[in-house]
Amino acid sequence: MACLPSEDILGSAGVSVLLTLATPTTLDDVAQKTGLPLFRVRGTVRRLMEAGLTHQVENRYEITSEGVETLEKKAQG
Repeated sequence: MACLPSEDILGSAGVSVLLTLATPTTLDDVAQKTGLPLFRVRGTVRRLMEAGLTHQVENRYEITSEGVETLEKKAQG
């Protein structure tokens, strides 16, 4: 069972990164699309992976079904 994400992970940076990972994307592309520095993207993606909200596919990252559910719950309230 994945650990529960902290509020820090699902802050504005975490949400932006998760939304960008709707399709498999490189960390460089995530940084470019979100405007976040690459070091921040790396740290955020690492925490999202630890929480089970994203995973790596070769050199790209994408949101998991659990990540989609978490975003939907956050959007609802």
